[in-house]
Amino acid sequence: MFSKKKPKELLRAKINTLIGEGTTIEGVIHFKGGLHVVGNVNGGVRSDDENSVLIVSESSLITGDVKVSHLIVNGQIDGNVYVEGKVELFDQARINGDVHYQLLELPVGAVVNGSLICEAIEETGVPAE
Repeated sequence: MFSKKKPKELLRAKINTLIGEGTTIEGVIHFKGGLHVVGNVNGGVRSDDENSVLIVSESSLITGDVKVSHLIVNGQIDGNVYVEGKVELFDQARINGDVHYQLLELPVGAVVNGSLICEAIEETGVPAE
């Protein structure tokens, strides 16, 4: 009766880089593949890789704009967010800035202090650097 199709596994990327707890990075991070932030980043995060995944853990803080393909947040981002694919927020997520997305999962408890801007696939409003 109902289709048992599994959704596309967007967020099963290999984590290539880990910024550990107690670590603070100054400046913009450019990465490919998967990046898991448990520490802090002052400057933002960018990836031009169409399969990039950024995971922001509960105790993490990213200060600066974020541009990635897929985003999972349970920590805090102070800056605008540009995601070409899926944004998945958890209940401890805090974003202070506008969120440009194509697909958004927003649970009870997550906070976005800014605009939620749904972008069509053909016209993603990702600024060039």
